[in-house]
Amino acid sequence: MKKFKEFISRPVVIGLLFLMAVGLLMGTGIEGTRAVLNEQSSPFHATMSVDSIDVALLENGKAVAKNGYNGGSASGTLSLPEIEGKLKLGYTYPEQIAASNTGEIPQFVRITIKKYWMTKENSKRVDLSPALIELKFNEDGWIKDEKSSTDEREVYYYASVLEPGQSTSDLTSTLSVSPKVMSEKTEENYSYNDLKFCLEASVDAVQNRHAEEAIKSTWGVTASMNGDGTRITAIQ
Repeated sequence: MKKFKEFISRPVVIGLLFLMAVGLLMGTGIEGTRAVLNEQSSPFHATMSVDSIDVALLENGKAVAKNGYNGGSASGTLSLPEIEGKLKLGYTYPEQIAASNTGEIPQFVRITIKKYWMTKENSKRVDLSPALIELKFNEDGWIKDEKSSTDEREVYYYASVLEPGQSTSDLTSTLSVSPKVMSEKTEENYSYNDLKFCLEASVDAVQNRHAEEAIKSTWGVTASMNGDGTRITAIQ
């Protein structure tokens, strides 16, 4: 009997932008712009499908977007309610990013986090340190892809299979901007003056059937599984 191979990879992406004004560098705060969620989906691949695979991106326990067979909102807004329009340097704000299986079949999920600096004209400043955008990760239950991760990007796989209706543990817990941005300057100007800091998260999923092959084909990594195929033990 012919073995059907099924897999899906449909990322959902959020972008969080805040404008850094001169007032920040004088210690008075950062004016905030609205954060918009934009869908960025890779091509759909399947040889046969009977059940649906859907995945939602969660921020602080709430679904900010979902994607899959059953559709969903392609846009949303990051809240960070404690900021109330201004951000304090060094202060930690709740920023809990997770994923939820909103489909009908078990799945394995991956979350990718990016953080970087941009100018007001939306040009990325690759010469400035993403490390000053401080995001605390909770790695319990997650496996970091060391080979794919960089200073700007961190890639994590949720180790356990996610049953329909289940959510992952939070990958992140808090967000802050280091006060060190105030000490980075040239003779004429502050290095981080009039810049945006950007936080971007994406989630995508593959079904648990033929998981090792689906993960390899979709994500390009080799996953080692436990005996019953319900848990990823290593990523290479």
